[in-house]
Amino acid sequence: MKSTIVLAYSGGFASSVAIHWLAESYGAEVVTLTLDVGQGQDVGELRGRAMSLGAVRAHGIDARDELARRFLPVSPGGGLLGAGLDPRIDELPRPLVARRLVEVAALEGARTVAHGGVDASLDDCIHAIDPSLTVVAPAREWRLSADELASYARARGVPARGPAEAACRVDQNLWGRMVSWPDGAAPPAAVQQRGRAARAEQARIDIHFEQGVPVSVNGVPMAPAELVESLGLIAGWHGIGRIEMDGGGRRVVYDAPAAVVLRAALASGADEGGIVRLALLNGEYTVLAPDAANLRV
Repeated sequence: MKSTIVLAYSGGFASSVAIHWLAESYGAEVVTLTLDVGQGQDVGELRGRAMSLGAVRAHGIDARDELARRFLPVSPGGGLLGAGLDPRIDELPRPLVARRLVEVAALEGARTVAHGGVDASLDDCIHAIDPSLTVVAPAREWRLSADELASYARARGVPARGPAEAACRVDQNLWGRMVSWPDGAAPPAAVQQRGRAARAEQARIDIHFEQGVPVSVNGVPMAPAELVESLGLIAGWHGIGRIEMDGGGRRVVYDAPAAVVLRAALASGADEGGIVRLALLNGEYTVLAPDAANLRV
């Protein structure tokens, strides 16, 4: 009887190749797990892609509200941005992915889980929950040159990446997007700031807090994921939340508009409760004082 491996499947190149590699290298049945964390891809389509590549079953879970609740700020220095400016967009879903992998492995009777990453951060999250599970990261193990990997992928129906695509990394979820590329290379199209044509018009946002947690935007009560998406859309269209950094020989651009405006609102004194109004215009924001909240401009 074949063993079962549960693979965290993003739909990207590495995890797509991993379906074939795990089945061939371990003689195992591969079951995939895809979480909807607001990455802008249809989970149903990704499940279908996994099945077409050889997965025997494909699970999909909507984890957007869970991700939003986990990082909603409850103090000016808390939440997603903390005391610094680095939103770590790429790291946020890892604990959720780890926990759900462990749960699906138990459901499937699997003792091995896998993922498409190359570092050990997800391994550590998984082992913190269940130290007995074996974690396999094919991209750390397949030891193929770029050309060999491209040939392996094409032979199995996985489109190979071009050099520019391979060098550029994009991570996106409910809280925003991270794009990184090598120093000295031309910035990829993915780093173009959104909403340039729409930012000439000022926007106002009223955020209602209860016990330090945002519960409504412009008078409309919202679930956590809906609230983050709404703030991200409005603030992002007005150029808020772009953070640029250098690190490790790469350029990194974050786009985290909801996190930026939430921290600004909390810093104005809404850490217990109340409504904070912000004005957004041309990439800048202003927290309006209570006595200015009813002014019309």
